[in-house]
Amino acid sequence: MIIAVVGSGGKTTRIHMLCDQYVSQGKKVLITTTTHMLAEEETIFANSLDEIKSQLDETGWCMAGSHITESSKMGPLPEPLFRAAAKIADVVLVEADGSRGLPVKYPASYEPVIPDQTDEIHVVVGLSALEKTCGEAAHRKELVLSCLSIKENDPLKPEHLQKLVTEGYQKPLKQQFPKALVKICPGQVNTLYEKVIARFLQEEKDVSLIQKEWFSSQPKLVIFGAGHVANQLLKLAKFLDFYTVVLDDREEFANKDRLLEADEVHCCDFEHCEKYLPEGDGHYYVVVTRGHAADEICVKKVLQRSYAYLGMIGSKKKVAATFDSLRKQGFLEEDIDQIHAPIGLSIGARTPEEIAVSIAAELIQIKNQGTVSTMTKELSETNENGTLCIITQKHGSSPRGVGSMMLVGAEKIIGSIGGGVLEKEVIETAPQIQKITEIEYSLSNEESAKLGMICGGTNRILFVPISS
Repeated sequence: MIIAVVGSGGKTTRIHMLCDQYVSQGKKVLITTTTHMLAEEETIFANSLDEIKSQLDETGWCMAGSHITESSKMGPLPEPLFRAAAKIADVVLVEADGSRGLPVKYPASYEPVIPDQTDEIHVVVGLSALEKTCGEAAHRKELVLSCLSIKENDPLKPEHLQKLVTEGYQKPLKQQFPKALVKICPGQVNTLYEKVIARFLQEEKDVSLIQKEWFSSQPKLVIFGAGHVANQLLKLAKFLDFYTVVLDDREEFANKDRLLEADEVHCCDFEHCEKYLPEGDGHYYVVVTRGHAADEICVKKVLQRSYAYLGMIGSKKKVAATFDSLRKQGFLEEDIDQIHAPIGLSIGARTPEEIAVSIAAELIQIKNQGTVSTMTKELSETNENGTLCIITQKHGSSPRGVGSMMLVGAEKIIGSIGGGVLEKEVIETAPQIQKITEIEYSLSNEESAKLGMICGGTNRILFVPISS
């Protein structure tokens, strides 16, 4: 059997994985290339079939190619030697494409170089390319841009990778090698999000169904000021699974020993705090410094960024004065209107503890206004295999929103899609799922009664088998 491995972003890793798999089955495996491949310590630059046969008999596998002067790579075996070696090996693994170490590519007209008698073609695409620009991640950049109709600095999305492997490799290779099995084999897969995208690519399902924001985990809360309110808010924020960053310009306050619940504590001048602020646009900012001037500085820093929430402590008079100052400095009314000030829900809070509760309640309110739920830290970091269950559509009343997910594994269940009988039904169904599947559950009328629900509406659940 001859397997050609093409594409980018993990070809060599896949070849070694296949080699280990077949050697463990007692098969003799030859690794070679039709282009250029990095020569490893065990590589032999073979001039005769005897050299290859000897190593196959001794170790069960052999990496062989031709010597390239002043290069760390090997070239292809002479055609007659390749054909002869293919006959004495049970499996031949051929690296048949080049990508210069980059995770994505679109092949030129003369690529890949696949032996005529190939049985399987594995198309590799590196998921480390996601969110990188074409300029950063692509080989044959001009061809990639032409295929995708995007700009060089546009971030690469899952649908871009799917189009590259489908149009650049899968369709033409199926036509050129009608008897060969052509399959997509994602590489460089690490996060839960990447595992889901990988499964969609493997099964040739439309990846646009998956929303990256469903996989957002542990939102970040930046607290400007490390006084009494901040200290109490930290305790609640940890309970609510926020990642917390506290900034203050006083060393005696910006002290990790007194802010035990904080993930990060930084002492800095508020005018120069940018390097401590998180990247991205889904974060929460609470301004509770010791004075009016510092509050305004911090608010201006946040208004120049994207954010999910910005709240500022202070009396109505202090807030009005700050807003007037912002208007005079050219900030738009629509931006000022987004500031939650006075901060927190109006519950008559007076003590630092009560004020912290009112702020935490407002954070929850804002966080849960959208349809997307963040996954738990445990789910985000798990390496468990199982079936990932995601709410993709929701109509009517139900306790969890779109994007809520849980992993049903053999040993345990991580996360939740709302509990109750519906979740029980999903948990019972998940182990039976072998391929990506969507099932709609009715929570109204007769079907609702069967599930013991009275909230009404429907939930569509996506089942995605996950493995490391």
